[in-house]
This record gives sequence, structure tokens and C-alpha cells, in this order.
Amino acid sequence: MIEIFIELTNQIFWEGYAEQLAASNPTAFQMELAEFTDCYNL
Repeated sequence: MIEIFIELTNQIFWEGYAEQLAASNPTAFQMELAEFTDCYNL
């Protein structure tokens, strides 16, 4: 699921967005990932 989240955010924002967010603000990254997972649980 995390791979899909990273791919989607790279398409919406820019290449490397998820990795940059994870490095600069891990709490925000986890919150966005949790929201994505809750909404799009496959």
C-alpha cells in the first residue's frame, strides 16, 4: 500500500515528494499515509 501512496503523491505533486515529506516531517507523512490507507484500502 505504501508503494501505491508514494506513486500517487509523486504523480500529484512531484517526483520524490513522499520521500522528502517522510524525511522532513515523519508525523505528517504518517498522517497522510494513514488517511490514504483508510480511504483507499484495497
